[in-house]
Amino acid sequence: MPGRRRSVTNRLLLDVNALAIAVVDDHPGHPYVEKRLRPGFAGDETLLVFDYLPLRVQWVLTSRWGIETVAARNAVSSLLDQPLEIVSASRETMLEAYDISADKNHDVFDSLYVALAREHDADEIVTTDTDFDRLCRNEEFDYCNPVPDDVLAEFHAVND
Repeated sequence: MPGRRRSVTNRLLLDVNALAIAVVDDHPGHPYVEKRLRPGFAGDETLLVFDYLPLRVQWVLTSRWGIETVAARNAVSSLLDQPLEIVSASRETMLEAYDISADKNHDVFDSLYVALAREHDADEIVTTDTDFDRLCRNEEFDYCNPVPDDVLAEFHAVND
């Protein structure tokens, strides 16, 4: 894309699943997600986080995974102490998410990640959501699911 700003480091847009798994040491996907995010936590890559997601991570931890409120809050606070770039969606980006959703026949919330990746010059979307593979096709950034398929199968036991 002409005029696209290229950063010195990789810019990784993280989804809610990657963030939640990153802060739960005993989640089966944690070692894989943490390994992929480690360079960002060290400041060698830029970790992009949609501004609403820390709140959503808190909800996932407490409401879906049964983690005690104070422990979840401490985990999210610890995450926010990391070198993250908090990003927001403009009105145009939100409208673009609806266009992407229609064009790719995909839900609008996941499509928002694509719009955010475009707006904030991400090099990669990091998620454990396997349908992002199709969603990210023909984009100027990569899809990364760092968790092996056999471990992904264990997620249902943790998430259900």
